[in-house]
Amino acid sequence: MKFQSFGHSDIGPSRPNNEDVWIALPRVRFFALADGMGGHKSGEIAAQEAIENLADNFPLKNDPDSAIMMEQLHQAICKANHWVHRLGRHHKDFNGMGTTLCCLYFHRNSVIYAHVGDSRIYRWRKGHIDKLTEDHSAIREWLAKTARGEPPTSPQPLKNIITRAIGMDSQVHPEIARSKVEKGDLYFLCSDGLSDFVTERKMEEILSQTHSLEEAVKSFIQTAKENGSNDNITVVMVQIEDLYETADLSG
Repeated sequence: MKFQSFGHSDIGPSRPNNEDVWIALPRVRFFALADGMGGHKSGEIAAQEAIENLADNFPLKNDPDSAIMMEQLHQAICKANHWVHRLGRHHKDFNGMGTTLCCLYFHRNSVIYAHVGDSRIYRWRKGHIDKLTEDHSAIREWLAKTARGEPPTSPQPLKNIITRAIGMDSQVHPEIARSKVEKGDLYFLCSDGLSDFVTERKMEEILSQTHSLEEAVKSFIQTAKENGSNDNITVVMVQIEDLYETADLSG
């Protein structure tokens, strides 16, 4: 698999520090993003510690079986959660800190992706955006219940409440999936400083009009700012340039 990547994080117009952290490891085809939460800069620490711990523990072994790699990723995320949770319990200033987490791992001719929280993963294929993740948030659960016809309540108190996060509890339940990639696919990770302020239709428009990943990322961030985002804004893009034939040992 041949690909190119570009990522950038912007502190935003009004935040005193950047609690978004991202990493690109093209040699092992691994990319991750975290959006921290907590006072006294502990959100920034939670995000940094989660990303570093995850990168240290994945991948431990490059196995041709996708199911084994998915299990490795699950275990690595759980280890990162344990580490951040332990820091929060043992350091007074870090009590209650946590972070979202989302990541991409390109394995043979497929992509394995995982997330916890409301940082998102998207795919742009043949001019169309697909959201690959569903937010772990109270507002999304409220919308799901409303769609099922359950008695509605006011959604306003639910805004910005995350129902799953790294470090908040001793156990975490990441969602992990796998899909085939196609030549030309563009995948991107982003924090909610982008996704809350730029529609999928606008994302499609930007991607169809820009000529490089760097141009697209910077246009995304500028558009979020113009639309009122006052949060940290981070985008990490990976585009598949070519694929090579491999046996499918996904199980």
